[in-house]
Formats: sequence, structure tokens, C-alpha cells
Amino acid sequence: MVGHHKTKGAITVFLSIVLSAVFLVMGTFTDGARLRLAHSHVQRANKSALSSVLGNYNNELKDEYGLFGVYLDEDSIQETFEEYFRKNLGIVGEGKSMFDFCIDDIKLDNPYSLENKDVFDKQIMEFMKYRAPYELATELIEKVKGIKNISKGSNIYSRKMQTDKHAAEIGEIQLLLENKTKRINELNLPAQLSILKNDLKNQNEILNEKNKSLQNLEIAFNSETDIKKKQDIGKLLYNGREEIQSINITKNNIKGSILQGINEFKTLNSEAVSAADAITDKKKVLCDRINGELKQLEESYEGISELQNSYKNSMNEMKSLVGQDNSDTLLDSFNQNIENCNKVLNSADREEEFLYSLDKFSATDISKYSFGKTQASYSNDKDNRKIASKALKDTFETDGDSKKIPQNLLEYLPSQKSGLQEETEARTWDSMDFEDESCAVDNFDYIAEKDNILSNIINKISEELFFNEYIMGTFKHGVPILKGQTEKDAYNLRSKDKSKTTSFFTNFEVEYIINGHKDEAVNSMLTKSEIMAIRLIANVLNIYADSSKTTRVTSLAAALSVWCAGLSTPLIQTMLIFSWATFEALYDINILEKGGKVALFKTNDEWMTDISGAVVKKEANKADNDTLCLSYQDYLKIFLVTLNKDKKLTRVQDLIQLNKSVKSPGFLLEDCKVFLKADTKVSIKNLFVSFPMFTADSRRNISRSYINESMYLGY
Repeated sequence: MVGHHKTKGAITVFLSIVLSAVFLVMGTFTDGARLRLAHSHVQRANKSALSSVLGNYNNELKDEYGLFGVYLDEDSIQETFEEYFRKNLGIVGEGKSMFDFCIDDIKLDNPYSLENKDVFDKQIMEFMKYRAPYELATELIEKVKGIKNISKGSNIYSRKMQTDKHAAEIGEIQLLLENKTKRINELNLPAQLSILKNDLKNQNEILNEKNKSLQNLEIAFNSETDIKKKQDIGKLLYNGREEIQSINITKNNIKGSILQGINEFKTLNSEAVSAADAITDKKKVLCDRINGELKQLEESYEGISELQNSYKNSMNEMKSLVGQDNSDTLLDSFNQNIENCNKVLNSADREEEFLYSLDKFSATDISKYSFGKTQASYSNDKDNRKIASKALKDTFETDGDSKKIPQNLLEYLPSQKSGLQEETEARTWDSMDFEDESCAVDNFDYIAEKDNILSNIINKISEELFFNEYIMGTFKHGVPILKGQTEKDAYNLRSKDKSKTTSFFTNFEVEYIINGHKDEAVNSMLTKSEIMAIRLIANVLNIYADSSKTTRVTSLAAALSVWCAGLSTPLIQTMLIFSWATFEALYDINILEKGGKVALFKTNDEWMTDISGAVVKKEANKADNDTLCLSYQDYLKIFLVTLNKDKKLTRVQDLIQLNKSVKSPGFLLEDCKVFLKADTKVSIKNLFVSFPMFTADSRRNISRSYINESMYLGY
């Protein structure tokens, strides 16, 4: 009985130990399951709260620009998130819940705003991915290729102008040499020297007689004893010396005239030698250039065959004119005259030798200097260059009263902060001088430089088509409605007419994106200037490739340069072509600004102006669906393609910020959050004891477990 009593309660103890272990395992798994469920719940609550905050996006940004961004201050975002997070966790009032959540810490961060270029670009691409048909890309590529051909043609014409310039330099020197040879022959120095030499000899004879007479008077004066007679002889001596002094002065004057004539003659011949040498050197340079250009034209194709043929004919004619110059045959005569002059000048201090050299002096007659001259011509047309200059000045005068970005807004623009804000300098159309070839050279070089740019952008057209179409469909520009369209046909990407949206600039928003100037009027003028440059060169190439037009220009150039060297005429002809093309380009600009289209390469039927600048035709019927008929909007699209992507992005950001600041002063894109990061720390009440197998955070407090969650969410 005693042994049995000692084992009493053993089963109870055993069962207690077993059940304690079972309960411990059950509690551990129960808390573990609760913790996993709570973690999932916190994740969902976090994501839901972030989504709710991001759901407070700015409606105007979405409706007008298709962009999503939360425009709230930090405190408001924090409060909104906390409220949604608390409700999502079920922390409402005093009631008990399964988890008994407690929010220990919330930290919100907004790493990206709409000012971030990558985020901004991504949102626009998302908005545009179903809105730009492929046909737009292929059509624009054809138009860019057309302008590329103009660039190639401009390259040819630019080279032609350089050749013409070399020829014109020779022509100027030819006229100078002709003038020198004419003056040399007209001077007739031997005849002048013969007269002066005889005058000098006569003065010498008179001087000798006066000296003899003076010697006799001196002898008489010294031997005379009568005071009165001596005084009379003294007076005669004084008068005699005065006469001798006068004769010497006359002699010196005659000698000075001789030396002056000799020096003038020598200078003329020296200048003639310099001119002849310069012509010889420049003829070689010109001939080498002509041969090089002809070879290059034979070996390569530069776009427009009519241009190449005209250039070849021009250079062959130039070679013929070079061959008519005989300046090199006159060098010996000029040098002989210089040598004869030097002999006289070297003996100037020795009178007998001087007179002897004058007796031997002879001037080599200069045979007639001949070179190709402009043939006499008559033209009913008048010089149009000054009229063209005035027309350009009137067209490109800017109005000082226009909308400008003030400094307090300018310094906060995204383009300004990124260092990409550059104010393009305007081309000086209002001060063009069509009598100065440099203005034409500058414009041809400017368009020729576009060749490489246009070659590189053809691959970019498809890539940037969406963004460029977004710009054209969202922002205002100078010609919103094309000819034949109504307001309903205007290109708008949103349901709301963009012309009626509130904006900072009155009109020229796309022009701002292209040029980036703070003055609205300057942006408009700069865009017009770019179009003018392309239209001008296209029209120059049209005239140059059209034999009927070039014949008319050549006739006028010949009439204007009747006294000019033939080698100078091509440059005058080029400037007349340039001024005529200006009239046509100004007409084209007018058509484009009215919403019309202008053919990139015009036919004779489409050419509208006369060489005088008058519009001589009614507007021709154009195939507006022709790929190479460009509107103002087409030029804007081409300019957008050539623009650096980062500049485009930041300037679009500028416009959105400026436009929003009209209704909401102080609006900044950097305050529009597009991504939010939430770091939260939440704890739940443990139902059982926490063991070391849980995480360090879970062991911090025996009664609660902690959940740290990081969530990153954006549009």
C-alpha cells in the first residue's frame, strides 16, 4: 500500500507535462500563423493606403495632359495615408480585434515627381501608345527625305557660290589691272619727261649766264673806289643773287616734277605687277577648284541632276573666261618700266648723270590688256535686291508687346534647373543685304549643315513619333486649323479643345518647345525664320535648275554688270536669284500662315512670283494630299524631330508648369508626386509566450510582435 501511495498523481503529472508541450506547440503555431496572416494583412493595408493616396491625383493634369500626379503637401499626404492605413488595419474605435494592431511608426517618401524626365516620358508614352498611327511616321519620313534633298542641293549651291567668289575676286583684280594699264599708257611719261628735261636744261643755261654776270659784278665791285658807284654795283649783285636763287628754285621744282612723274609711273607699274601676279595665282587656284568640282560631280550624285548640270555648265564657262586673260604676258613690260624708273631715281643726286639718264629713258608701251568681259545686254527687269531686303525687314519686324516669362517663374522651370534652357539667337533677316554675297553663303551653309542632322534623325522618327504627336495634339501653335478644315478638324488629343484651355502663352506653345525663348513673339519669329531658310533655299535651287528663269536672271545680271569683268557676273547673278527666291519664300510663308500647303519642290505652274517680287498668278491648285506638300504643322513636326529629346521633355514640362501656375500660382511639377514609398512599423498582441525562434523584432517585447513593411507604389 505504501508503494502504491507513492505513485499517486503520476498520471496527472505526466499528462500535465505532455499537455503543456502540446499547448506550447499549439500556441507557437497559432502565434506564427497569426503573425503570417497579420503580415499579409499589413501588406494589403499598406498597398491599399498607397493606392488611395495616389487616387487623389490632380484631375486637371489628367484631363488636359494625360498625366497622373498627386499635388498635395507632405502633411496632407501623411495624414491621408495614416487614415487609410488605420482603417485598412481595422483600428477603429475601442473595439477589440483578432490582431489588436498598433501603428508604431510611419515614414513616407516620394522619390520621383513629374519633374523626373524618365517618369514623365513613360507616362506620355503610356498615354500615346494607341494614339499615333504608323502612317504618320512613314509620311513624315518622306517629308524629311525631301528636305534632306534640299540640304544636298544646298551643299552643291554653297560650293558653287564659293567657286563664284573665287572668280569674282579675280574679276575685281582684272578691272584694277585694266585701270592701271590704261593709266600707264595715258600717262605718256617720255613726252612729259622730254618737256621737263628741256626746261631743266634751259634753266641750267640761264643759270650759267647769271653766274658769269655775277662774277663780273663781283670783280667790278671789289675794284671800284667810288662809293656811289660801288653802292649801285652792290644793288646789282644783290639782284643777281636773288635771280640765281629763283632759278635754283625753278630747277628744283622741275626736278621734283620729273621725280614725281617717275615715281608715279613706277608705282603704277609695281601695282600692275602685283595685280598680274595675284591674277596668275588666283587663276591657278580657281582652275584647280573647277577641276576638283567637276571631278566630284562626276564621281558622286548629290540629289538634283538639274543642279549638277547647271553647275557643270557654269564652271566650263568660267574656265573659258579664265583662258581669255593675258595678264601674264604683260609682266615683262611692267618690270622693264620699273627698271628704267630705278635708273633715273638712282642718279637723282648727280645732275649730269641725272640728265644723261633722262636722255636715255624710254617707256615700254603696254600692249592692250584683255580678259573676258560681260557682254552688253539689255533687260526690261529692274534690280530687285533692295526691294527684297525691305520686304524681308518688314516681314521679320517683331512686336515688342508680347508675352514673356518673368524671372520669378523662369528660374523654377525644369529646363532652367536642368541646365538645358538655351535661348536661340534669331537669324537677322531684317538686315539682309543682297548686294553682299556673305548673306547668301551663310544661309546656304546653314541649310547644308542640316544634311547630317536629317540623315541621323530618320531612324528617330518612329521612336519619337508618339512624343511629337503628343506635343502637336496637346499644345497650341501658330496655325491650328489648316485650309479646308473646321474647328472640329483641329488636331486635339483630348476631348476638350486645346485652343480653349487656360495657358500662359497666348498661342505659340509648340514654337516655345522648338526654340525655348522666354519671349512668345521671338519663338514665333524664330520658327518662321527656320521655315524661311528652307523655303528660300528650295526656291533658289528651283530657279537655278530652271533654264527659263536663269536666262532671265543672267540677262539682268549682264545689264547690271556691263562694266564688270565676266568672272564677276556669276556672283551678281547668284544674288539676283537669291532675291527673287526671297519674294517666292515670303509668299510661301504667307500661304503657310493661312493654313495652306506649299510644295517642297515647285513646278513652273506652282511658281507664283515675278523677278520684281510681284505675284503674277492666282494661287495654283495644289494636290494637298501630296506627301511633298508641306503645311506649317508639317514643318513643326520636322523641327521637333531634329530637337534633342531632353530639351523637348524639359520644355514640355515648362509649359505644363507655366499653364498650371495661371490657375494655381506657385504650382511646381516637382511637387507632383508620382511614386510613394511607405515604411511602416506595426505590432500585434501575442496570444502566447514568444520564443527565441522568432525574429529579433518579435523578441523585443514579450507581449507583442512587430511587423516592418516597406512598400513602393506609383502610376
